[in-house]
Amino acid sequence: MSTDVDIEKDPLLVLLTDALRAGPGSPQWHEAVNKLKTSTEPIDEYRLLLEAREALESGRDYRTVRAGPGFTRKLMTHLEQAKQQGAGSSKRLSTPTIIVILSAVVVATVIGLLVWQLLPREQVNPVSNPKAIDDLAASYFSNDVLSANFADAIPMGWLKIGSLPVDSADGLRAGAVEQVQPGNYAGGGIVAPDPIAADQAFAFQVSLRVASPGDDLTPQIFVSNSPDFSQDRATGAQELVWWLRGRNQKVVVNGNVERQSALGERGHAVNIRIVMNKDLAIVEADNQRLWAGPHHLGNKPRYLGIRFIRTAGQNLGDLSFQSVRVSKR
Repeated sequence: MSTDVDIEKDPLLVLLTDALRAGPGSPQWHEAVNKLKTSTEPIDEYRLLLEAREALESGRDYRTVRAGPGFTRKLMTHLEQAKQQGAGSSKRLSTPTIIVILSAVVVATVIGLLVWQLLPREQVNPVSNPKAIDDLAASYFSNDVLSANFADAIPMGWLKIGSLPVDSADGLRAGAVEQVQPGNYAGGGIVAPDPIAADQAFAFQVSLRVASPGDDLTPQIFVSNSPDFSQDRATGAQELVWWLRGRNQKVVVNGNVERQSALGERGHAVNIRIVMNKDLAIVEADNQRLWAGPHHLGNKPRYLGIRFIRTAGQNLGDLSFQSVRVSKR
């Protein structure tokens, strides 16, 4: 029996090998049998079957897949392209990663805002336009439109406000009042007869005598944008206020304390001056600037006044307003 037969080059052997692999009864088996029966060439069927059987038993490769021309180059090119695409896609952030980053930014922002709100800050109002403040401070107000001296009596036309009585006896003073309930307070004062237009610049100057300061009776000088004052406390909804309690003076703007400082030791008289135009205001005490900035009173007329605030304690001190003067340009 020849051993030089190449099973991969003889079609009939290939057909028989497939039939033997599939086994009797398979389509490959029937195809091989029909091929042998119909062949016109002289074929030794037994020899062919034996050679096919020997080829299978010898373990030789059958229909081995081999790489064609240029296969290695094409494979390496494809792998390099896949590597580049993978590197590009790794640089793009996935949706879950973007969500995590945005969530971290939001949390950090919220924490930052909370810290900013809780940290103590100096109570000084920032001046957004220093030149405008300097121009207002340099203004000269030579036209006196209102002047009052409280040595004898309250001048005609001034309006009394609040539940705390005031009278003039060696200056404007707080009168007697029934005991104020703890945690509450009463206020009373007077308001100038005529308001000043919002676009009119003016200077409001008040002389206050402080024989002895008190914590339970405190004087205030105010500019309000409304003639409506509470009946019990004599306060308005939106005001600029200079306020003395004990020896601590404050500037209150729209309900917020913007500046605090100790009262100077220059004697018993304190001269308070409020200079104001349409948008800005300056508050001074004894020619020292306490605060300057936007007053937030809007485009409403200005109502000028002085008042006392009384609390439940008995440390009333000895305080009296001596005079007021209002000047325009």
